[in-house]
Amino acid sequence: MVPDNILKTLLFSTVTTYVPTTSNATENNGTSTTNVIFYRDVGVKSGPNILGILVSSLVLGLIAGSRAEKTGPFIALAEAVTEVMTVLIEKTVKLLPIAMISLIASAVARISSLEHSLLALALFVASSAACMAILAFIVLPLFFLVCVRRNVFRVYAAVSAPLLTAFSLTSSLIALPDLFKACDRLGVNPQVVRTIAPFLTSFNANGSAAFIAAAACCAAQFVGYSFNVGQLIAIGFLAGLNVMALPAVPSASLITVFLIVRVFSIPESAISLLFVVEFIVDRLRTTVNVLSHATCILFVHYRCAKTKLGIDEEFGPVGVRTLSFANDASQDSDPQFPTDGLVKNGENVLTTATQGISDS
Repeated sequence: MVPDNILKTLLFSTVTTYVPTTSNATENNGTSTTNVIFYRDVGVKSGPNILGILVSSLVLGLIAGSRAEKTGPFIALAEAVTEVMTVLIEKTVKLLPIAMISLIASAVARISSLEHSLLALALFVASSAACMAILAFIVLPLFFLVCVRRNVFRVYAAVSAPLLTAFSLTSSLIALPDLFKACDRLGVNPQVVRTIAPFLTSFNANGSAAFIAAAACCAAQFVGYSFNVGQLIAIGFLAGLNVMALPAVPSASLITVFLIVRVFSIPESAISLLFVVEFIVDRLRTTVNVLSHATCILFVHYRCAKTKLGIDEEFGPVGVRTLSFANDASQDSDPQFPTDGLVKNGENVLTTATQGISDS
């Protein structure tokens, strides 16, 4: 996890194996016994050390960011490498349809029991959908209920436009403008929306994390590999850590699945069958991602309003904590958190916004 050579992590990874060694011993009573002793053997194998790369990148990024005035050339080099890799990926993506057809055909040709494989894929889709449903209908509403003490299900109807965009185009970045409009109609402070939403698009991907963990476990089952409790915890940790670096583009989570299965020495060919159902689970996880973005935006808006503005709270018609200001001249608001657009002439803007949503 902490490499001794950063450049070496790009080509080789450290592998620890335990080699059994037998030794014969004679007891005091003359009985001969054979003992098996395991010795630890630390070696290397070809292939990148994913954990070492992640830790090294995190440490170098933190240090370079804290000394930006002196580490400008290093940051410029990293940005240049990123630009080159981005262009290379864009060129490679154009060949992706042919590559996917070849990959799926190769996996299907090796199938000995088509019925068993189709059943496994169906179970994978069902388990992924169950994970998304738990996130969307249990975890997020419970979080909103505990922190804001309101029902979030009414908000889901108000943000239906970005959810449909995310489901159709499988990209949370493309759904960002619709999310802006939906939050504006809900009366959410524009400063909160414009600041938090792009950040959430880059770093908050709950649905993708659940899919990555489920896909890694499914790929392991395809090749007969079983995880212990410690490895399952490691998969969850790696999935949560890697989604913070995922681009908001379709099927980006599969890249992380490849990285995780490589950590556990699982052949990448086990993931090839998952491309068959990718068009289904990609839409599900992108929708859940956008749903979590909307929930987090409303939570941040509520906390900012409670912290910076001493306000009276009302329960709006779509389930959001609306900002209702009493006509009190002595009540001052923070200029950095303006109240314009939330309440006009004593009328709750959220009610008008909700009517606009229903009319459209």
